[in-house]
Amino acid sequence: MIYADNAATTRMSKAAVEAMLPYMDELYGNPSSLYSFGQKSKEALEEARSRIAACLGADPYEITFTSGGSESDNQAILTAANLGEQKGKKHIISTAFEHHAVLHTLEQLKKRGFEITLLDVHKNGIVTPKQVNDAIREDTCLVTIMSAIAEIGRIQPIAEIGAV
Repeated sequence: MIYADNAATTRMSKAAVEAMLPYMDELYGNPSSLYSFGQKSKEALEEARSRIAACLGADPYEITFTSGGSESDNQAILTAANLGEQKGKKHIISTAFEHHAVLHTLEQLKKRGFEITLLDVHKNGIVTPKQVNDAIREDTCLVTIMSAIAEIGRIQPIAEIGAV
């Protein structure tokens, strides 16, 4: 079998499966609970958070675990929107080719009074840094652009867009 949808979901590595098995089979307690079984899970969770933070050069409190890509997209967008709104900034830039998880979240923010600018992609599937630069306004609080379009195999110039 040839599986060509690794952008959506990918088989876990054997090392990751082996590392997770104890928490799926033996130490599956609720880490938010107060009983000792759950607290063992919490210790493991906090150790994982610390290890990931160290790899990224971050503080452990900056690491948030989610259930997957859609939840991660939603959390990042809603957090940035809420912070922007506190500063009176309610404009968000994205693209017309985003995943529906992003577009649905942006639609909800539009209903809350945010203005959303969706940039088009060129025939080659690329959004240019100039497009982003031209769309940024004083009230822009977020630019969210998918780094790769799996369906057409395009990688966006994210570093250049980020520099804008």
